[in-house]
Amino acid sequence: MYFLFMFVLIPAVLIYASLKTENKIINLLIVIGGVCGVLVSAITAVFSYMHRIPEYNFFSNFVYYVLRIYGLPMVLLFLVHIVCTKDDRLVRIKAFFPLVASFYAIYMPYIIVSSGNSAYAFFSLFIKPVLVLSMIFLCSRLVFNMYDGFAKKFIGKMIVNGILFIAAVSFPAVLETMWLLHILIPVYYAAAVLYGSGALFLFFRESRNGNVYFF
Repeated sequence: MYFLFMFVLIPAVLIYASLKTENKIINLLIVIGGVCGVLVSAITAVFSYMHRIPEYNFFSNFVYYVLRIYGLPMVLLFLVHIVCTKDDRLVRIKAFFPLVASFYAIYMPYIIVSSGNSAYAFFSLFIKPVLVLSMIFLCSRLVFNMYDGFAKKFIGKMIVNGILFIAAVSFPAVLETMWLLHILIPVYYAAAVLYGSGALFLFFRESRNGNVYFF
């Protein structure tokens, strides 16, 4: 029961997205992302160790979370997909959300459960899943915006959305580092609520209006 929210959140949103989308290639992408999540989790379990004793250092923990959890896995997965598939360019761009979300539906519970006693903390069980999902929402929109800027040769739009992409990836890592080091806890909770509610509002507003950027 402790882990129910963590396990259900992303799959529930993926089911909602699949039902709202007429192009059922989204279901294949969900399967591919899930398989990648299983493979990466299995490889990590065999060759690495998620439990760590963190230093009391903001920068080192921030970099760890960006590279191990929030940023690098997501970017590498999407780049591999872009390179290895021969679909239309727009189709590959729109694949970001279902592919990455289904990957984290597997990978996120693994890293939380395998991280040790902190897995039972309120942050790990409830806030972290929302942060991950919110990050995927925002990044999927920003990736689409960057592509749109590229297609229309709006360099400024590409640069602005690229900077926002970096910020969207970095923000959850900043919040988790604040939580880990017990820094400005009231500020951390307020920022987490704003980040999550803003991303959720964007997702449901655009999906309800038919302006989805994932099929």
